[in-house]
Amino acid sequence: MLHRALPLSLLAAVAALMLAACGGDKTPPSKTVSAPTVRAALYDAQECRSLSGEVRSQNSVTLSSKIAGTVTEVLAAEGQIVEKGQVILRIDDTEMRQRVEAAQSNTRQAGLERQAIAARRDMARVNLERMQKLFAYRAVSRDELDRANTEYVALRKQERAMAASEASAGHQGAEARSLMGYSVVTAPFKGVLSRRYVDQGAFVAAGAPLAAIDDVQGGYEIEAQADESLMRDLRPGLEVLGLVPAVSSAPFLTHLTTVVGRVDPATRTFKIRAAYMPPAGPPSGPAAAQANATGNAAAGPHAGMFGKVCVPMLQARRLLIPAASVRQRGELATVLVVDEKNVLRLRLVKLGGVYLKAEIGGLPYIVQAQDELTAGKNVQPGLMAEVLSGLTPGETIVDGGPDTLREGDRIAPAAQPAQPAQPAQPKP
Repeated sequence: MLHRALPLSLLAAVAALMLAACGGDKTPPSKTVSAPTVRAALYDAQECRSLSGEVRSQNSVTLSSKIAGTVTEVLAAEGQIVEKGQVILRIDDTEMRQRVEAAQSNTRQAGLERQAIAARRDMARVNLERMQKLFAYRAVSRDELDRANTEYVALRKQERAMAASEASAGHQGAEARSLMGYSVVTAPFKGVLSRRYVDQGAFVAAGAPLAAIDDVQGGYEIEAQADESLMRDLRPGLEVLGLVPAVSSAPFLTHLTTVVGRVDPATRTFKIRAAYMPPAGPPSGPAAAQANATGNAAAGPHAGMFGKVCVPMLQARRLLIPAASVRQRGELATVLVVDEKNVLRLRLVKLGGVYLKAEIGGLPYIVQAQDELTAGKNVQPGLMAEVLSGLTPGETIVDGGPDTLREGDRIAPAAQPAQPAQPAQPKP
């Protein structure tokens, strides 16, 4: 038997009956509730294109080994703040000490040999002078005079060669002593030991990395990768927005410090850097909450943190509502609309992007944010969701409130009056 496709209207009726059966025969009575409300409003702002990156120290170095040997002692741990000149680790310098001693021994030996040759050279010079006087009286032959002269010249050359050997041995000793100083690895400036590549007992070769230190006094910057299509628009000094969510949920105004004019052929992106210039005041966000819980007041940026460089692109006008007002029903996004009788009505809406709103320097901005509305997570404060359809400007919706709210409930007269959605201001 051939089965014919069911009409859409019939499918909708079947779905409604199934929902009614699942919900039971009785409908819970409506109740009067108290919940904050907000009016949906169009928002004119400068839209920013977000470029993901990471926080980096402006001055960061990797210390390498100039000698080969075994790490005999480790005196600093990763994450520790080290002072300038503080010893981080030591490398076995036994071989270097042996080289120094051998060079010193060679220097002494060459010096003694040079002194002996110098004495022989003085005797040869005296003998040559005597032969010259005797040859003037024809008491000796020309051959005897030539032999005396040859001996003197040869001893002078041997003396110069031995002096050169003595100097070479001295230079080798100085080089070995200099290299022996590199067996003690110290911090070149005050900073955080961000990474240690070796542990005690490890053998390191010359040139191998030992530790990485980030300067804590030179400041930070956000490094990001920009698409090659932005090459003509980006230049050093251009005002952009920066965002480090782990430190603060509020964007801040900054500028580009570096634009590397070379495109990576593998990713078709180029590197940019922006100065980390947060607004004055205590930080906010997860890092600040953790710092308050642990009593750590230094809740600032750290190298490697996730950050964004947000480039202003164009003037946009979007219908934005607080992301906390969106109620997910499976794959569907809904909001509770307050009608003219203060009764809640469930409304399906179609959402666009998720943004952070900020007003910096008297100018409004919207910054693209991570979409967490469908991830089952707590919505970050300050997030705004763009409504593409299902809602019109001026309508009043419930902003958050308990999960027990449902269609048909009535907003109490004493509830918070509806206010237009306001941009999230950076905390002072």
